[in-house]
Amino acid sequence: MCDEKARENTMYTHLLVPLDGSERAERAVPVAERIARTTGGRITLLQVINLPMPLGAPYDAAALSAYSFEQTEAEAASYLARVAGWPLLNGVRVETEVVTGAPAATVLDIAREKQADLIVICSHGRTGATRWMLGSVAEHIARQSLVPVLILREQGAVPAHPHPDPLQPMRILVPLDGSLFAEAALAPAAQLILALAGPEQAALHLALALPPYEMDRENVPNTLALDGARAYLMRTADRMRGTYPQLRVSWSVTSDVDVAQALLRVAETGDEVGTGPGSTSDMIAMATHGRSGIIRWALGSTTERVLHGTKLPLLIVRPAAAAQQDVPAVRPTEASQPPHEVDAPWPALF
Repeated sequence: MCDEKARENTMYTHLLVPLDGSERAERAVPVAERIARTTGGRITLLQVINLPMPLGAPYDAAALSAYSFEQTEAEAASYLARVAGWPLLNGVRVETEVVTGAPAATVLDIAREKQADLIVICSHGRTGATRWMLGSVAEHIARQSLVPVLILREQGAVPAHPHPDPLQPMRILVPLDGSLFAEAALAPAAQLILALAGPEQAALHLALALPPYEMDRENVPNTLALDGARAYLMRTADRMRGTYPQLRVSWSVTSDVDVAQALLRVAETGDEVGTGPGSTSDMIAMATHGRSGIIRWALGSTTERVLHGTKLPLLIVRPAAAAQQDVPAVRPTEASQPPHEVDAPWPALF
């Protein structure tokens, strides 16, 4: 039975899980099951059959003659049927799909055709019938997908069960930079953590990284960056509490010349300057880019560096405006009110 509160606010009603026959790729199945069971959603298990053509010889006759499409398709269909029959998935609506084509492009096409609203994929898996390297495929999908993509890392945690510490809620960290582009990850992150937490407590943590000189009041006494960052995070946290009252929302401001490293430190070791006691996060959610705001960092490249630097699951969201390419991000001072009421705490920064 799905959790009614999670179902009310969910955007995740159809999950697409690409598989390649490997156990590593199958780590996505329990995560998708937990989300679908909580929200009452359904799952499509997809296997893409990639043509076994040697690099540099795309029409190699010998390779094609030794390859049986019918047998490969039958094996893939049988494999997906076995996964769909796992006891874990009892009571969850599961469909299977076998398609031949280029892995990343085909996954994106199927997501679009079937109107999936979340892709759950592992970072790689190089065995099985399709023999495709899911690591690079996952990153390509995350860059191009119009729907959120949840990437699970090999050797990383699989958030498919209650939090191991019963005293700590399952928590997702969302890095912000003051732009609406970065804020595009807020709702998908909130709904994801609520779905994964199920009936248990869920938490959302907002993190913002400032350059060190903007944190230094002694040398830059007139700077308003730190005060502005805190005010912005408090307003955003209040807005999220109003929208998702079942969420525990906290925030922190950190400082580092390397934004990606600062965010990883907050996620993996705990808070810096913020609200509540220091606590680690179970996953991270980021928009693909945000080119304006109080710290002016390219969120696209930062997202990729965070992906490569952490073993935590990472939810990647491509804002609708970015998907239409390339509408400039809205500065906080230009945003409509409410909910983006801005008392101009950053006049020196714009």
